[in-house]
Amino acid sequence: MIRLAWFAVLLPALGLAAPQQRVLVASFQSLGVEPEVMTRVGDALRAESTAATWRAIDGAETQRLLRAATMCGEDAECLSTLGQRADAYWVLAWGFGKIGSSYLFTAQLIETPTGKKLSSFTEKLTALPDDARPLGQRAVAALFKDVTRPVILEPPPPPPSVTLTERRFVAPTIAGTAVAGAATITAAIFTGLAASHFPKLTNALSMDRPSLDRTQRSYNLGADVSFAVAIASGVTALVLFILGAPMEVR
Repeated sequence: MIRLAWFAVLLPALGLAAPQQRVLVASFQSLGVEPEVMTRVGDALRAESTAATWRAIDGAETQRLLRAATMCGEDAECLSTLGQRADAYWVLAWGFGKIGSSYLFTAQLIETPTGKKLSSFTEKLTALPDDARPLGQRAVAALFKDVTRPVILEPPPPPPSVTLTERRFVAPTIAGTAVAGAATITAAIFTGLAASHFPKLTNALSMDRPSLDRTQRSYNLGADVSFAVAIASGVTALVLFILGAPMEVR
């Protein structure tokens, strides 16, 4: 997706035009006019379309569609189909017809998506022009006078890539959990010993009482210490588990 986004950004820099900017310039009629003249006029119309900030499709690409354009004549829907084939938003269709000793130049601009004729241009000439640029300038200026370039929506920026880091503190977390488990078992053992030993104190002889008291205190102390170690180790393992969670890196 990132490569596609960069490709879209680089299109203007590469001199390429998006479909919304492309103009197919194609002749549909050349009655009584030499091919050399038709070529000059077609080149002038393409040059002027590009100079007017639109983007005319080059002559080599247009040449493939000339026969179909001739068959279309001035039919807007047929010409718009040619524009779709050429990936163009507009079709500038034009032609020459000889009327007696004069020539009639006609052109029309068709919007490809709708097949609608947006504008037309007609000029009667007493002779075929040696320099076709003035005729191309007048035709393009008239045809595109009230035409607004379609809005090209900018693609949304790609979301930043997110990478998860590896979990940290794995070994300390496991060690803390193991110590907490062992301390819990030890505390349970000492608690059981203390509970089973306590009844002996009530029935003990006075001479045995000091020894039994020391043993009871040892069991109680072992249980208390073991519980404390279990709680501390468990809390430590939990903190390490939370701090060691994978992090998002953009």
